[in-house]
Parts: sequence; C-alpha cells; structure tokens
Amino acid sequence: MKPGYGTLIPGFLLCVMTLNGQDTWYGSMSGMHLMYNPAWAGATGVPVLNISAYSFLPGNGFALKSVYASYDGYMPGLHGGAGFWISDDMLGEVMNDLRAGASYAYHFRAGRELYINAGLTASLINRGIRTGSIILPEDIDPFRGVTGGSSGYSSPANYSRFDLGTGIAFSSGQWYGGLSVMHLTQPSLSDDQQEHNRLNRLYTLNAGASFTAGGSGVTLNPSATFLAQGEYFTVYLGTELLFKGLMSGVSLWHASHGFTTAGTSLGWDADRVKFILSYSYIISGGDASFKGTAIAKAGLQFSFNNVEKRRAVHIIKLPVL
Repeated sequence: MKPGYGTLIPGFLLCVMTLNGQDTWYGSMSGMHLMYNPAWAGATGVPVLNISAYSFLPGNGFALKSVYASYDGYMPGLHGGAGFWISDDMLGEVMNDLRAGASYAYHFRAGRELYINAGLTASLINRGIRTGSIILPEDIDPFRGVTGGSSGYSSPANYSRFDLGTGIAFSSGQWYGGLSVMHLTQPSLSDDQQEHNRLNRLYTLNAGASFTAGGSGVTLNPSATFLAQGEYFTVYLGTELLFKGLMSGVSLWHASHGFTTAGTSLGWDADRVKFILSYSYIISGGDASFKGTAIAKAGLQFSFNNVEKRRAVHIIKLPVL
C-alpha cells in the first residue's frame, strides 16, 4: 500500500484480528501447537524449528498477513520439553500484533502406555495502531470519494502486555489429546482497560491419532480441534496422508461467526526438512465482505538430531499440514 492512502476495514478483518477480545484463527494448529498449548513442548522427541507465513485474501483485495516461528525440543535435564514462539499479525498499515512467548512442559509416565505433559507459557503481546490510516465506510461519499480518515481519529498508539497460559496433553498408543487455557491474565490491548478491549480466555481442546496401514508405508493422521473464546467458537476437522515422502491433507472448519471453510494441503517430507503449502476457501456463510476470502499458507519444518532415547521420552506424531 502506498504511503498517504487510507485503509478500508471490511467486516471480515474485524473478526479475524484480535478485536473484541478474539485471537486470530489460522485455520489449523499444524506447526503452531506451541502457541495454543505449551504442553506440546518437546512432544515430538526431537528439536524442531517451525516457520510459517499466512496471507488472508478477502475478495475485496485487502490482505491480512501473518508470520509464525517456533523452536522446541525435549531436554532430559529438565525432565520435559522447552521452547519459544513468536507470531506477528499485520493488518495493512493500520494494526500490528506482535507476540512472543517461552514454554515449558513437564513430561511423565502415568501408566503402562499413558504419558502426560503439563505445560506453562509466559508471553508478551504488543499491539501497534496507526489510526490515521483508517477509512471507515461512512468516510466515503459516492460523489466526492473519501471524505474522512486520519483527521477524525486519535493519534497512533502502542500497547505491551504480559500474558500467561497453561495446558495439559496426553498420549496413549496411537492416540493423543490436549486441553489448554490461554490468556489467563486477560490483558487489555488499550489504555482504557475496558472489558471489550480485553483478550478473552482461549480454551482449546484437540485430539488425534496416527495409523499406519501394515507394510504399505501409508500413514493416516486424523485430527480434530475445538476452540472457544468469549461468545465465539470454532470446530476444525482434518486429516493428512503420508506416503513415501509425499504429504496431502484436507480440512473443514466452521466458525460460530457463521461461515464454513474447506482447505487442502500438499507437502514433501525430505527426511529432516518438510515443505508445506495449503489453501483454504470460505464455502458458505458470512456477508458480502466474506465472498472470495481465502487463506494461503507456506511453511517449513526442520527437525534436528534425535534426543537421547529413554523410556521417559515418548514421541507424539502431531499433524504437519
């Protein structure tokens, strides 16, 4: 966007960004488990670096972009896993939400095949707002064009807040699951501390499994996620198929905002490096601002040397796509 031009804010972006106490939902937790539940730290048994880039593409041509990176691994000296993550949501020239956190999960064996992780994360949230770039629909006159914008709004603002989250995860045989509560402090992303500016607590419940079809080399990884925050919720269903390095996946998710989205993913597993591309599209629901909206994702996952094999180390095959 060229300097000096305002930004038109459609309804879709108001519900995607962390406005009115809501988090950005990327369409899938794959590669982002650490940000949603600290109990997954070190769950894969090897040090892993995840890098993802997202582009939200509403039909009106406006784009919300997000980047995410994390690193975690199992550490025998800590009897669990530890790592850090960072995300940045950029709404044009109007808003920037930067988050960074560190997570730790204690791993223990609770039964013959039952393993439990209990995690905690501490993070910092920074929101920057450039209100002079905003143009609302009422600022546009059909004959004179843009009549409002920077002159009618407050000066730019920047807010930094501390946050906490906790979670638990379990695995038994081929199955795994997790439950977390994020934004325990319910930080306010404004200077007035009003309730509608606070981030509501985010409750996440997810489960999945990994099945291998005999000696065929085919692996199927179905998963499901339920997120609830304030008065809104999202249900996600997905599965990925792995065969000789090729990864493919399909997904379907529904948000209580009133829209349903379908997605497809492709990837390549080159031993310690995984390449991921995915595309999601709103197939029903929403108002005019939702038409043609899609979410594109590109990601990389780097796996490093295996940790020392011990009975206390239990590897969980989390979804990649």
